[in-house]
Amino acid sequence: MTDEEIAKRLHQKDMDIFDYIMENYNKLLWVVIGNILEKVGSSEDIEDCISDVYIKLLENPKIYDHKKGSFKSFLVRIGKNLAIDRYRKITKGKKITSANMMELHEDYRQHDDLLQFILSKEDRIKILEALDTLKEPDREIIVRRYYYNERVKVISEKMDLPSKKVENKLYQGKLKLKTILIGEEGV
Repeated sequence: MTDEEIAKRLHQKDMDIFDYIMENYNKLLWVVIGNILEKVGSSEDIEDCISDVYIKLLENPKIYDHKKGSFKSFLVRIGKNLAIDRYRKITKGKKITSANMMELHEDYRQHDDLLQFILSKEDRIKILEALDTLKEPDREIIVRRYYYNERVKVISEKMDLPSKKVENKLYQGKLKLKTILIGEEGV
């Protein structure tokens, strides 16, 4: 079935299309969502997240436009976004470690090129090592902001810190990282 046919049947609210989608894309969603949640959640969390993808599609079938991209990419994007949201809920209040970050990085790279990484593996390792030299809460604030793309307000709430303090820690932490990384390069 073509992407155009899938879009047409979704727009017509043809319920048979959901059977087709589940049959043909469930494994893909399991891999995409599982790669994000397997380290922090259970198989039930993964299943719930996959169900949320289908519910989102069922509630708003016109959300998919075949002219903007393939249905497969569309489903992967929805699954990835919902899994990241669930990941954030599960890890709310938990400490984020460099090891967890590196594992998640590698999972993305191995299974689906979901994230476009510019840095080489060696550069990522240098950055993670530099991050490990920072004291808490500076390190965690930087990781939450620049790795997990959490907003300052969210970080502030999760870490029970004033927003202004989070902003200051981000600024100071970036300066420290820059100094450490430039020092390693000998510039």
